[in-house]
Amino acid sequence: MRVEIKIDPNLAEANAVLHIPKLTEEISALVETLEAASYSVRLLTAKREDKSYVIEPEQAELIRTEGGSVRLYNRSAQGFTLDKTLHDLTQQLGQDFTRISKSAIVNIRRIDHVSPSFNGTMDIIMKNGMAEYISRKYLGEFKKRLGL
Repeated sequence: MRVEIKIDPNLAEANAVLHIPKLTEEISALVETLEAASYSVRLLTAKREDKSYVIEPEQAELIRTEGGSVRLYNRSAQGFTLDKTLHDLTQQLGQDFTRISKSAIVNIRRIDHVSPSFNGTMDIIMKNGMAEYISRKYLGEFKKRLGL
């Protein structure tokens, strides 16, 4: 594939036009990656103990729902409360994050290991020591993302 880049300082935002003979899975994946990059979150605003914190997405390891709220756990397993839904976060966080269950998202770069569990699920252990399970519904996509 030939790639051409044109730099135009007058553009308000970047855009891409692909001239292709047919749509393939590879090109669809490329388009998905480009679209995800344009929606990625630069910073997350979270609360803990009546204080607001600004957290870079790369610092997040596990985001899950707990008792009706969305909690983010960082590298030192400190918990923060977010005002966003898991659905919104899934769309905004980009390629480093993937949904593993109805109630959890993980940073795939911060996974320590995974192991088989019961009923076709898998357990996932993050580098900060926190554990979660990967439900059967999300297991196929998870394995595909990690090349398992």
